[in-house]
Amino acid sequence: MPRIQLKGDGRKARAPKETLGRLLGYMAPYKWTLALVLVCILVTSVATVAGSKSLQYVVDDYIRPLLQMDAPDLGPLFRFLCIMAAVYVAGILSSFLYNYLMVQVAQGVQRDIRDQLFSNMQRLPIRYFDQNTRGDIMSYYTNDTDTLRQLISQSLPQLFSSGLMCVGLIFIMLYYSMPLMLIVV
Repeated sequence: MPRIQLKGDGRKARAPKETLGRLLGYMAPYKWTLALVLVCILVTSVATVAGSKSLQYVVDDYIRPLLQMDAPDLGPLFRFLCIMAAVYVAGILSSFLYNYLMVQVAQGVQRDIRDQLFSNMQRLPIRYFDQNTRGDIMSYYTNDTDTLRQLISQSLPQLFSSGLMCVGLIFIMLYYSMPLMLIVV
């Protein structure tokens, strides 16, 4: 596992690529959980995009023909709405599952980092504690690691989910109208 070094005030990353590599090193034990999270995010994104796309089918293939009938049969519309409800429920369950799993990953990574911080703090000379205020030292334990936990549990999944949604919606716009898609982009 990567070692944490307490240099400077820690407020600005001196080497962002190396810092990201160290963070990924902490997340490595959770690679299968993260793979499941990616699958769940994909299912959630597909469900959301499918819901947007299905509105056209509901109106064109079900509601318009029903308005023109003397005795409308609501069975096919009901079946389609049940299928869409199942798609939305799958998206909701996938969203719940990936958020639940990411909280577990984030808390595990945060525990590992705090344990390593504590063990490194045990080896620091007394002079270090004399030269730094307690608030700065405790900041490493609380604020910084909590910000890292928030990044892992919320920001990274949201970034991936938003990226998938954008790609999916761009493909749908391409499918319907290339000039309109170019105007929107």
